[in-house]
Amino acid sequence: MDELEKRLRDELLRDVNVKLLETAKWSLPIQLFDIEYETVKRTKMDILMKMLLVAFRTSRFSSAEELSDMLVVEPLFIEDIMERMDRAGMIKKSGGAYSLTETGRQQLESGIYVQPPEKAEATTHFSPTHGTFLVGEPMEGTEELYRHAANIRKLKEISDDEWRGALDQLDVTYQEGDVQLVVHAITSVNELEGKSIPCMEFRLHQTSEDRLYVRVWNTMTSQWDETLENEIMEKELAEWRENYLGK
Repeated sequence: MDELEKRLRDELLRDVNVKLLETAKWSLPIQLFDIEYETVKRTKMDILMKMLLVAFRTSRFSSAEELSDMLVVEPLFIEDIMERMDRAGMIKKSGGAYSLTETGRQQLESGIYVQPPEKAEATTHFSPTHGTFLVGEPMEGTEELYRHAANIRKLKEISDDEWRGALDQLDVTYQEGDVQLVVHAITSVNELEGKSIPCMEFRLHQTSEDRLYVRVWNTMTSQWDETLENEIMEKELAEWRENYLGK
């Protein structure tokens, strides 16, 4: 941490017109949530699956062997696709014959095969002070808490869209060519023990412009944190002018 602080200080003081007035270290409270969710994979439907769906829509077939004879395709291939369609709720067997479900009709019309949902989970980090989720690897802070820290947010106050947004930040979804993985549903959310991440505050004076400002390094995001900087300046600038410049 001392090495990082020195590197940041040297970076800020490259400008000869910048004077370092004071540094401070504090910890920013972070809430941790474990999100359990389901994903579905969407792929462009292959020709054989389309042919089977059309067959089930227009005729009555009771076995893979019947379809194999008609399409001149090995029964094992037919059985494999029928099993996948059954798991995905695209077909059903009634009265000894297969038929399309509404899901099967919709997917046939769209030409997109939606695979059955798969379970997954991820840990997300919410900063009440930022009012949003942060991405990074949090270290445990040992300094006193940030003086303007916001109250923790209750789990029930966070919307489904916000949970989905948090997962998007973690890149749990993707699209590659004709394959797309999307979040199908948020199944449960549990709050874990929170953390507080170290931050470094540098109070500065730009002498040529007679301007006071602050830079805050967020160790979790490994970036200068404009949200925290703006909040500090909004709440403390008048006091700083009096304390540091006697104005």
